[in-house]
Amino acid sequence: MFYRILQLFRMQVMLIIISDAGKGWVYESENEIIGFAIIDLSDRNIWALFIHPDHDRKGAGRALHDEMLKWYFGRYADKLWLGTAPNTRAESFYRRAGWKETGMHGKGEIKFEMTKEDWNENLKKG
Repeated sequence: MFYRILQLFRMQVMLIIISDAGKGWVYESENEIIGFAIIDLSDRNIWALFIHPDHDRKGAGRALHDEMLKWYFGRYADKLWLGTAPNTRAESFYRRAGWKETGMHGKGEIKFEMTKEDWNENLKKG
């Protein structure tokens, strides 16, 4: 199922990479795409960060996350936001990565934000 979703998003990722609306990254391991991430620049939003379940908890998600934020905050000062379902691995991931909960969004998702200052502090902590 993930591969089908990834195939569907692959073209979108390529389109976003070459447009002004956003930027996308893929994570490859042994010539296989195992994850992808997309920033929507028009909304200052992390639109996607997905890793194939077979590669979960092996560092690929954090690597994509950190590369994406390093790129973004190297160019922009505006805060980023994202939404994710409560009580999920994603919620825990974003909390560990230093995102701050700011309320609710959409259909019951937790809204998180990251400022450039918070990102820089996270980098200092290692």
